[in-house]
Amino acid sequence: MTNRNHHSKTIKIDKQTIAKAAFDLLLEEGMKKISIRNVADRLHIKGASLYWHVKNKDELLELVAEEICKDIPFPDNSLSPEDQIKVLSYEYRKTLLKIRDSAHVLVETAPTTPYRLQLINKMSEALQLFGLKNEDLFSSSWMLNNFITSFVLEEYRFNEIPKDASETLEIIDNLPFGQSMPNMEREFQFGLDILLSGFKSKID
Repeated sequence: MTNRNHHSKTIKIDKQTIAKAAFDLLLEEGMKKISIRNVADRLHIKGASLYWHVKNKDELLELVAEEICKDIPFPDNSLSPEDQIKVLSYEYRKTLLKIRDSAHVLVETAPTTPYRLQLINKMSEALQLFGLKNEDLFSSSWMLNNFITSFVLEEYRFNEIPKDASETLEIIDNLPFGQSMPNMEREFQFGLDILLSGFKSKID
């Protein structure tokens, strides 16, 4: 009698395999589809088996956040501290725009995983070299992170406006700024420059 499972491929289930499956689900179907059950189905295992490796959906999303952060390259240490902050901010935004719903994932999760913590430490290190005092590092890092993620969330919303949504576009056109859809590259640069100017004012 032939064993029907003889030719089936056994998948090794560990946290990295789970993280990859959940990340692929994010790319294909968005954050709302990430669940213990959906990831287990994707790996062809029972949901109960997944709980041997992750406690709950929160931890699952933290693993996804780690995969997102791995895509953010660090700036060259030879750059000036200000340029390091700018490059890292731009790469951060670029990654969040490239990976579906990634800003939502980062906003909804705590920074608990290795590469994500490295990312925070790198930004904090650049801000310290920029001249900020130790007692201002958390506030400045938090403010910069909030600016980037909130900005990208607004970009998601603008990107979801259909080209033929005349009613929405008419409301935007009627705003007293002499333009309709904002130039997001310019607005991001403007916001980043304002933040850096503010940070400079805290340096003795």
